[in-house]
Amino acid sequence: MKRRTFVTASTLSIAGLSGCLGDTEYRIANTAIEASPDPFSVSVRLVDTDATIERPAALTLTLENTADDQIRIRSYGVWPFGVLALAPSPTPSEDTWETTLFSPSYETTARVEVDRGGSSLSLDGTPITRPLNAGESVTRRYELRGDDLPSAGTHYIVEKFDKRVSRYSRDDDWKPLEYQIRLSIEKK
Repeated sequence: MKRRTFVTASTLSIAGLSGCLGDTEYRIANTAIEASPDPFSVSVRLVDTDATIERPAALTLTLENTADDQIRIRSYGVWPFGVLALAPSPTPSEDTWETTLFSPSYETTARVEVDRGGSSLSLDGTPITRPLNAGESVTRRYELRGDDLPSAGTHYIVEKFDKRVSRYSRDDDWKPLEYQIRLSIEKK
């Protein structure tokens, strides 16, 4: 009798665990740039589309200066995109749930500390200002784990901190670096 109880409990535990594993596996089906600020070109490239427990989905964002002159970019945490997150809207409110994207760039600076799950996050308030020359581009890698996603559907890449968004300037007039990237995510 005890053996049957053990076998039944073990079977239910494995079945329950396999359900949990399946719930956290997603695929980035496609991406779209819906807005790119003039004088820049923003692009996204999928490196790995599957977001599973074993490994994250990965994408690279590229920002290119398409102007004929140098432009300064000011960011917080890491340059030039800052700390990014996924949100259900391109303009999320403070109470909107957001998933922090992890970047290897976070590990190379003391200005931001993010654990891989995004549950712990701290940001140095000191801005990083650097020039981007005419025709020059910069690329950063970001990762998304399957167990960090709340659901399949349409998500947008946004900066994590409203008051610390990336800005650009040709003179002393700083404008928000507003771009809009949409990801379509589906369950695997």
